[in-house]
Amino acid sequence: MKTYKVFWTGGAALDLEEIIDYISKDRISSAISIYKIIKSKCFLLKNNPERYRIVPELQVLRVTNYREIVYSPYRIVYKLADSEVYIIAVVDSRRDFETVIFNRILRGGPSR
Repeated sequence: MKTYKVFWTGGAALDLEEIIDYISKDRISSAISIYKIIKSKCFLLKNNPERYRIVPELQVLRVTNYREIVYSPYRIVYKLADSEVYIIAVVDSRRDFETVIFNRILRGGPSR
């Protein structure tokens, strides 16, 4: 079985930090739990990143190397590149995805 290396971009790490900071203001135990779950789901990408769905908003544009894990209400967006997986965003699905990604591109795109 092929093994992938999983990398967090600076933008994705910042996304997760902001989500956890926001949740921890009211529910520290929930914040810790969500952090652990998101990190563990990303860790599983090392074995089979193709098992998750292609990002629907990008699939329409025929961009198929971006996939996502949905852990409601969060979308963990990642890019497949050869034997590497880059976590590029952790987005609250209640926000407009296109606006979030557009703003990410404006501030410099996903960094490695």
